[in-house]
Amino acid sequence: MLKAVKITLLSIIIIALVGVMVLVMTGSFDFTKKSKLVFNKDYEIDEIKDIRIDVRSEDIDIEESDSDKITVKIYAVKDNLFDVKIDDDKTLIIKQNRNVKNVCIGICLGRKDIVVYLPKEYIGKIDIDATSADITSIVKNNLDYKINVTSGDIEINNANSLSGKATSGDVDINSINSYINFKTTSGDFEIGSIKLEKDSNISVTSGDVDIDNVENGYIETSVKSGDVKIKNNDRHAEYVLSIKTTSGDITVN
Repeated sequence: MLKAVKITLLSIIIIALVGVMVLVMTGSFDFTKKSKLVFNKDYEIDEIKDIRIDVRSEDIDIEESDSDKITVKIYAVKDNLFDVKIDDDKTLIIKQNRNVKNVCIGICLGRKDIVVYLPKEYIGKIDIDATSADITSIVKNNLDYKINVTSGDIEINNANSLSGKATSGDVDINSINSYINFKTTSGDFEIGSIKLEKDSNISVTSGDVDIDNVENGYIETSVKSGDVKIKNNDRHAEYVLSIKTTSGDITVN
């Protein structure tokens, strides 16, 4: 019996080693290269109406620009990992080339992410579709965000609106100024303040929802397992904020 177990374990190890060797020989793994700045370009603000980012495993940072231009910087291991273009509708598209591998094990140094610098005058939409990525926006711009992410945290300073879904990860929004329509499977949801201008929805399968302040909205809740604490719920408010959780607490101050 013990001999059979040893033979099985040895077979698994050999198969794993052969697999790694094949990946190394085909260039899928990179043991030595550091990530580097592979794209760096400025755009005039009137060139771009909206921004769309489609990636697999790159983190996305949206930061304030120190000029009147929109700047895109991309850090990666390989030069040809992303395609960047402006389409006929003036949408800046940043798309990961899915035919190029970007897996790195061993010595993998440096940042690997996309950074978009926005001037304060920019008022377009941000559309992000990611498999595994942390998304952070620290700009004060009153923007509309549409985000679909499989795995990763979302942190936004200021949003006009937020729509989309996340499978796994926390969502942390400082302020929302119009509406929200967002669904998460696993992760906590925190919002500083919401000022509603239309009916809104938050749906969480497993996680807590915590909101500091809601203006112009009546809060309806649905909870299967968890506690609900709501202060100063205005039944005469013009709009409704629906919050649903399967397992988690709802707190609105």
